[in-house]
Amino acid sequence: MLLIGEVAERSGLATSAIRYYEELGLIEPTRRTAGRRLFLESAPRRLRAIVAAREAGFSLDEIRRLLDSQAQGTEDWVGLVEAKIAETRTRIKRLRAIETTLRDSLTCGCRAWDDCPILLP
Repeated sequence: MLLIGEVAERSGLATSAIRYYEELGLIEPTRRTAGRRLFLESAPRRLRAIVAAREAGFSLDEIRRLLDSQAQGTEDWVGLVEAKIAETRTRIKRLRAIETTLRDSLTCGCRAWDDCPILLP
């Protein structure tokens, strides 16, 4: 069993973030002893999974669905992941277009951002 401080150290998260995820029901202590939260040894791994999902752009509700042990591997779960992959590809495409526009703006000769025909066609 781990105290919240140990979970924080192993997961790289602040204790306030762990308490927040606890409030949301994404993680829960196994019990409390003398008012102190005790977590399973697997808690830091679950928290790292939550952080990875957040970085991938999943909402908190989607993360709840991703981590639901009953849902993992189901069509709903696969659909959720596939939808995020498609969304990520769309974001990457848009970011590449933005990068190209910004690079082009460096060589267009304009002296004012708000007069650049490349940025503001």
